Amino acid sequence: MELEKIIKSHIKQLKEGITTEGGSTPNYMFFSNLKQIHRQCEILLELDKDIIDHILLNGHDWADDHVSVAKENMDQVLDFLMNKTEDDVHDEIHEGKKKKKKKKKNTLCSRGLSAAKSKFDVYPSAYANGYAVQVCKGKIKGLDGKKRCSGSYCKKKKK
Repeated sequence: MELEKIIKSHIKQLKEGITTEGGSTPNYMFFSNLKQIHRQCEILLELDKDIIDHILLNGHDWADDHVSVAKENMDQVLDFLMNKTEDDVHDEIHEGKKKKKKKKKNTLCSRGLSAAKSKFDVYPSAYANGYAVQVCKGKIKGLDGKKRCSGSYCKKKKK
């Protein structure tokens, strides 16, 4: 938990443009531009909406287009940075811990596969695969008319 607090504090400092080793951050313009965008948005939001609507409807719809493009760009930057910071925090927190083994992929048994292909017109599909798994587990009769477990679904789980 201590490491998580340190990382969050560091991220907060970076967002606010605070540096720890004197001088400005290497990306000071990024933060300066964000502050400028913030100020300009506040000013625009305080303007009379009716007047702005009138201006935009009288041949200045380019301004609306520019705001739309700027919003899309900000969405992309925000999404990227949020995902990146979450990944970095997650990596830092879990660094040094043993990685969990990935779940082994269960392959469909041949009985289930052939039963699904004969029953459904479209294969592969979610319904057909679900049906094939049920045949492999022995919960549904296969083409031979018998319910029996087969394939990797039959192995007893270790407790």
